[in-house]
Amino acid sequence: MLKVSLLIITLGILYLSLTPAETLTVGNDKVSHFIAYSCLTLNLGLIQLPSIKKLRTGIIAALFLGCLVEVMQHFVPGRVMSFGDVIANTIGVGIGSLLALLFFKPIQHWLRKLKLI
Repeated sequence: MLKVSLLIITLGILYLSLTPAETLTVGNDKVSHFIAYSCLTLNLGLIQLPSIKKLRTGIIAALFLGCLVEVMQHFVPGRVMSFGDVIANTIGVGIGSLLALLFFKPIQHWLRKLKLI
């Protein structure tokens, strides 16, 4: 179930980041980036933990995705690369990682209780 949600989050980020229309942005763009990458990395953390080495790999992958998407936006009509978005993505990755580390056991317990993992 966690891998399915990870796929959905990743595809959502890619779709919303690489769609030409600027009208997809709701609210503050930086807040949207922060929330998206926090959710992505929290989900990654729940999959990768308790292995810190695997979590570190997931963090690097999330950071790479955030940077790659920004570079790809340069080639999408109506989109621009933004260093501010990279910063928001990076902060989101950091907070998502922290949440995964702090709440891994309670969330795993809750997901097992609901028979989702």
